[in-house]
Amino acid sequence: MDISRRTVLGSLAAGLALPLAGCTAEIRSESSPLDPAGPAPTPTTPPAPATVPVSIGVPSQPRTLDPALAVDAESHRSTRQVLENLLGVDPNTGAPIPRLASDWRVTDDGLRYTFSLQPGIDFQDGTPLTAEAVAANFERWAHLPELLGEERLATLPQLTFASVFGGYAGQDGCRYLECRPIGERTVSLVLTDPIVFLPAALTAPAFALSSPASWSAFDDALPATPADQLPPARPAGTGPFVWGEPDDGDRLRLEASPTFRGEPTEVGPVTLAVVSGAQQRLRELRRGRLDAFDLVTPDILRPLVQGGAQVLQRDPLAVLYLGMNSRHPVLGKLYVRQAVAHAVDRRALAEEYFLAGSAMAHEFVPPSLGVENPELTHYDYDPGEATRLLELAGYRGQPLDFVYPVQTSRPYLPDPEAVYARIAGDLATAGLVINPVPVPWDEGYLERLGEDRGRAFHLAGRTGEYRDPHHFLAPLFGHASAEFGYRNPTVIERLSDAVSTAAPETRTTLYRKAAESLALDLPALPLVYPISAVATGHTLVSYPTSPVLDERFDQIVPVDGAVLTQ
Repeated sequence: MDISRRTVLGSLAAGLALPLAGCTAEIRSESSPLDPAGPAPTPTTPPAPATVPVSIGVPSQPRTLDPALAVDAESHRSTRQVLENLLGVDPNTGAPIPRLASDWRVTDDGLRYTFSLQPGIDFQDGTPLTAEAVAANFERWAHLPELLGEERLATLPQLTFASVFGGYAGQDGCRYLECRPIGERTVSLVLTDPIVFLPAALTAPAFALSSPASWSAFDDALPATPADQLPPARPAGTGPFVWGEPDDGDRLRLEASPTFRGEPTEVGPVTLAVVSGAQQRLRELRRGRLDAFDLVTPDILRPLVQGGAQVLQRDPLAVLYLGMNSRHPVLGKLYVRQAVAHAVDRRALAEEYFLAGSAMAHEFVPPSLGVENPELTHYDYDPGEATRLLELAGYRGQPLDFVYPVQTSRPYLPDPEAVYARIAGDLATAGLVINPVPVPWDEGYLERLGEDRGRAFHLAGRTGEYRDPHHFLAPLFGHASAEFGYRNPTVIERLSDAVSTAAPETRTTLYRKAAESLALDLPALPLVYPISAVATGHTLVSYPTSPVLDERFDQIVPVDGAVLTQ
């Protein structure tokens, strides 16, 4: 059955209320009224609840609860609990595995993928998971410019759909042709050109499926929402948790879903509590107000270990970089960007401000993805050379704005203020005059990177959502970049060719050549491949960790008999 664009982009059905009540059982107190006609019961220990509450400290609020519109880890941390993908992630290998799809097939030419759906699954609003619903999700993602409007979409960083498929439906370079149902439980996804990493990309949280009936509230609110904002979203998924009661504060509550088909979770509700500073997160864990928190920093590692907390490190799959604005009258000079590359002591930065095992970076793709370029141009730490290059560039002490985030931690940047201070000090030693511009993360930091053309420097990074070099390179450099004021047609062409190149050796060569061009042009300076970690207190036995942050809370195991925080 064909799905029209009107059907997809309009309000497909009246919004159904999401189930807000979890399956946490109530504990009857000893003062509960008894049946006067019955015998007096023998005092017993109250029955244990079916699930126990957990509180997790996180550095910031989710930007949106619609994963297709999010690029930040906090939004995806939340949506991974409520929504699921056609394909999941093998926790041991990182390879794609069936989830909502029971299997998938691809034609020899790589242009048609056919997915078979697991039977008997319903979204949390009662809508059945059908091929038509899956196709509606893909069509919605493909037509985001029509749904959101070009002005609103332009305020967002490049979204995952556009990065993976090369744009949106009807745009030049877009490899997405259509997605349509074939029967009730079979879906056909058709491309114009192959995407060799597509199964891996479909495990990214942006491709999580939601009930079309739950979109209407978001769609109806769009016209009245300012162009630089998104209306609230609460999509219904198929995952182990449902959205709890809305909270206007810094807490997001997730209730255990009573209809989830998987193994019953031992925890619920799970509360994500925003605690922006690492020291404050440590205090809250010690006081018993948190059961776990993310993004451990080196300065709190010792007290955590001394206090008996578990510190669970993730394998490195992220990169931190120093962005340099090529449109800036000073940073537009290559000698200045080369001076910056020599001025920053990246090795000391990795060793002093990140967890052990973090490493200095020369490329934007983490080494574990296997495309490291052994012949890459390197810029070793050399303050004297940096000063000499600044003199050649004719730099005369003009103040340079350095934008960096505050009131947050990111997987690639757990302590932004300290990292900024170290880099700014190195740049000042070389002779650059730095003007600090701290921007609160929740006040549009990511948008600032695309809009502020007067800045010289900024701190940002990429966290792996799926295991492929494309995820780290194409969103940054596969198009004309407002973030860096940079466009290199050769880099764009090589990254585009790599999308459809099946031969591993040829594909690796394309990425290595792109990396060499980026090292020569220096639109940004890779700084560190950071390791991030979660800390858990005495109330948890285990907490799931993943390099791609595929960390489902239903896999948390509490201590038997523990009374967890609320």
